[in-house]
Amino acid sequence: MQRAGSSSTLLLTKRDIATLAKVQRPVVTMWMRRYRGSDRPFPRPAAVDGRLEKFDANEIIEWVQSRGLGNSASFARDTAMHALFEHASGVDPAVLTDGITALLCLKAVLGEQLSELDPGDLLDEVDEIDPDNEFLYSEIEALGDDLVAIASHVDRMADAAFAPAYALEAIMDRRFRGQWSTLADTTLSGGALTLCARVSVALAEDEHPLFVDPAPESTDLVIALRRALPEYRDLVVMTGTSDSAGARLARRRLTAHRAHRVPPPDSGFGAGFSLAQPAVFLTQYPSPSTLDYTDAEILSEIDNIAMQMGPGQHAVLLGPAGALVDRLRDRECESIRSGLLRSGHLRAAIRLPEGLLPARPGLSMALWVLGGVDHTVPATERSTVLADLGALELTDDVIDGVLADVTAAMGSSRTVRAHAFRFGHARLTSELLAESAALTARPRVHRPRSDASEVAARVLELVGDVDIAAAGIEAGVDLRVEYQSPAVKYTRTAGELADAKELRVVSGNRLDAADIEPGGTVPVIGVEELSGRCAVGSRGIDRLTFSTKYPSGRYTEPGDIVFCTGSSFGALVDHEGTSVAQWPARVLRITDPIGSGIVPELVARQIRSRGAAAKPPGAIRSGAAWRQWEIPRVPPDQVAAVTAALKDLRARHTAARRLLDTIEGLTTTLVDGVAHGALTVATEPETVTEKG
Repeated sequence: MQRAGSSSTLLLTKRDIATLAKVQRPVVTMWMRRYRGSDRPFPRPAAVDGRLEKFDANEIIEWVQSRGLGNSASFARDTAMHALFEHASGVDPAVLTDGITALLCLKAVLGEQLSELDPGDLLDEVDEIDPDNEFLYSEIEALGDDLVAIASHVDRMADAAFAPAYALEAIMDRRFRGQWSTLADTTLSGGALTLCARVSVALAEDEHPLFVDPAPESTDLVIALRRALPEYRDLVVMTGTSDSAGARLARRRLTAHRAHRVPPPDSGFGAGFSLAQPAVFLTQYPSPSTLDYTDAEILSEIDNIAMQMGPGQHAVLLGPAGALVDRLRDRECESIRSGLLRSGHLRAAIRLPEGLLPARPGLSMALWVLGGVDHTVPATERSTVLADLGALELTDDVIDGVLADVTAAMGSSRTVRAHAFRFGHARLTSELLAESAALTARPRVHRPRSDASEVAARVLELVGDVDIAAAGIEAGVDLRVEYQSPAVKYTRTAGELADAKELRVVSGNRLDAADIEPGGTVPVIGVEELSGRCAVGSRGIDRLTFSTKYPSGRYTEPGDIVFCTGSSFGALVDHEGTSVAQWPARVLRITDPIGSGIVPELVARQIRSRGAAAKPPGAIRSGAAWRQWEIPRVPPDQVAAVTAALKDLRARHTAARRLLDTIEGLTTTLVDGVAHGALTVATEPETVTEKG
């Protein structure tokens, strides 16, 4: 590393500067170029490590604040958490990083300023906390004469991050740039961590559950557990034993997050180990300690976990799809996986999307969930829940669906049969063993021969429906228009018309979600309808329920404009009336539809053409409130003609939509019948003209 003579102990890379200033990374390079020839140019690098330039943190703080650049008001305060600590004595970077993580762990335990302790007292505290030198003492002792300076820096880091554990996580986030290559190679995406943590918490039966990860160096899943558990719940974990630098770091991280670690079995987690208490196993493959495992080694380790599982024990295991769910070509792997299926412990197998392991974005992962064997069900009738999420993103909504499916899979056979699976389906384990195929492949659907005649009859019925729908569309549109130069005139806003009593705003009804049902007698118009997620009339409320439970409830009237602002922006015209507008939707009602010249359809389309406006920074609501909407008007003598023309076009649109929907149904039925061999399309008989 080359230094530029700076005595500063805090250095920032360009990426750090961008993070602190809350700007994109290229913006920092643009600052360097823009101000290169000015009286206050961008500070020169204080050190160069290979091609990585590092800048004096104090110089950067002064320069950014003097220029008024960036989007952060806490740039200086946050610097201590993101800066690289470089001491003039040249402490080895690995020793320095280990020492800082150890001091942050110590600070999390002591809860006091480390800089207020002299080196002797500080080491005494460390000796009390870590008498067997399992995770702290060596790292802090190795800092030697630099301990006081580094402890002061750690205090600043913790203050900037609001807690030592958060400061430690900021260091862990540097794994892709630091010396922890095995951690970087096995880091999971946020969606994968959240999925595994939430499933594990849901399976924990005890009030104070024990979570077990046999991997000694991997803690990302356990930290995700800490976030998934309520703050008041203690986190008790058991991890593998190792004295490697990665394992010591893992134990420091767990301690900083208030996780209570209990010792593993004396024999470790090898073949023949056992736990005599309820527990949830949670581990990933690959982990830093299993990075070079073959598929057979992964399956063997899972088999060790499954074979010792007793009452109240479950396992949530994340690994390569090639080993867990894809078709296996290796006989040893096939034998181990078949044995796991035959044992009855495997309750759910789910193929997950690619990209969950950023270091290997093309690697597909899969989730296995193991549980106790249900001895009330004969082995030939046991089932396994399978799902393929390869085409989905692990959003909160998808994770909720997976959680519901997995919870059902862990229940009795009756629970599995009664559950309406969102992503999964139950397969007899005996069928999976007989097929020796990919676990998540959908079974072939064998249709009885009698289906063919029914499908043919359905096709003929739909052909008739298409003919009827097509006949309902009148040919030719009788619409005559005249052009004229538009007069320049002031267009009044909805707010002005409301003040003049020409428009009236009616609040929507606050309905209990439990009262809304598909196809209810009174149509409900709310956010779902305004956003186009469902058609008007698909949701409704019972008329008696609405009358008795909501005595002050209001119905719409023909021509009402139902609208919503903000993130749920939308507007439509209720031509029939007698519907119920659901809050936050509201109603614009025209007081005099004829004399005012206000045509509902024109207003609704004008509103929709504006689109939803973004909320300005710092504002409570968007800048496009309904009172600012410009409302188009036509001469009163034109209202009847415009209304009639729009009604005719609306009827034609409805008829055309009905025809398209019927054609779509016919197409789907025909494709389904041909694809499954139930139908063939007959060619027209060839007409032959006789001679003579």
